Amino acid sequence: MYYISVAQVACGLAGQCITFLAECGRENRMRFENKVAFVTGGGGPLGIGRAACLAFAREGASVVVAGGRSAAAVAAEVRAEGGKAIAVPLDVTVPEEVQEAVESTVRTFKRIDILFNNAGILGRQPLFEVTPEQFDRVMAVNVKGCLLCAQAVAEVMIAQGIQGRIINNSSIFAEESHVGVLSYCVSKAALNRLTRSLALELRPHGITVNAVAPGGGAPTGMNASRNLPEDDTLPDLPPASPDVPPLERGATVWDYIGAVLFLASDEAAYISGDIMTVDGGAVSRR
Repeated sequence: MYYISVAQVACGLAGQCITFLAECGRENRMRFENKVAFVTGGGGPLGIGRAACLAFAREGASVVVAGGRSAAAVAAEVRAEGGKAIAVPLDVTVPEEVQEAVESTVRTFKRIDILFNNAGILGRQPLFEVTPEQFDRVMAVNVKGCLLCAQAVAEVMIAQGIQGRIINNSSIFAEESHVGVLSYCVSKAALNRLTRSLALELRPHGITVNAVAPGGGAPTGMNASRNLPEDDTLPDLPPASPDVPPLERGATVWDYIGAVLFLASDEAAYISGDIMTVDGGAVSRR
């Protein structure tokens, strides 16, 4: 008859406990530990970019707040929470500024794993008040800027063998037409096509490219700028009320962030060229 000693049982249980704790450690590890996230327009005081900077840092990423009027304040906010962040000036429509921002990031953090092309402008004019200059400006920021940043960051990813993530901030207005925002609607439709074209171009390098399409009217720097303080004071980014069911209320910027983080994560490695709508189900009513 084969007998098992108490010592053998104890050793076996100890081994199982160690394995269990190791698995728990892996599950609880922050998703973006040792990664670097480059967020354009991250310095918008009310915007999705600021929320993304905070969320990436809370998940372990080093964050580059690239552009936006309050970029330095947002970077300081991240650091105050114990995260790592720098602010870099950036006009996404200027190739030299894009290149310098990317090079500055690599000098500081040595790599870039995630690009969130968040910078954008609204362009609110009725049809017959849209000038060529205004239309060109909206297209330059919302489309060309995403292309320039994707080119510069993807070159770093490819050179370093990083199978990175690029996420573009689109809008449900890419699929909807609204009076008074013609330039914006057209630019976001173009951005969706750019997203899918970049996904095809970068697929051989293992780099995924996707977009989020927010809806639901969360107050951001684009649609609530008149409520912003004149200095660099950062207003609160309040979470949604827990007393109202999610699909029965308007959006907050935090409602969009889960999609951004998911598309930037390892869990989304097999997703590329997708436009993820985040609008509380409004798309189902179109």
